[in-house]
Amino acid sequence: MSFSTGRPASRRVPENFADDPRPGASGYVYCKGCGTPLESRARFTRSRPTVTVMMCDSCRERHGHDLIPVAGSATFCYRCGGPDEIFVTTGIWPETHHVCPRCLPDRAARYRSGNFAPPEPDAP
Repeated sequence: MSFSTGRPASRRVPENFADDPRPGASGYVYCKGCGTPLESRARFTRSRPTVTVMMCDSCRERHGHDLIPVAGSATFCYRCGGPDEIFVTTGIWPETHHVCPRCLPDRAARYRSGNFAPPEPDAP
């Protein structure tokens, strides 16, 4: 069964990214198509920069897109470069989720167990 959040983004419960213990790993963003370092993360210190490219030149040429690989291709985490796990919901409108088990271990564990519902907010 598929679950849609049905909530505006401003009301979603934020998930924290796990720390990456690899030396220098947090200094870059990585190609969604192959996982190689793309650029320094320094430009992302500003709040909400516009991201127009998430893949290296060779992956952009191979996939014909600036942001994501073609459907059915492996994807890699933009934050750490590791391989994403791919989860597909069931139901009338299946959704495909590409989740990094290193950066979002809680979400990956939830999805592995078949729970695609968004996390509940903590009680005040």
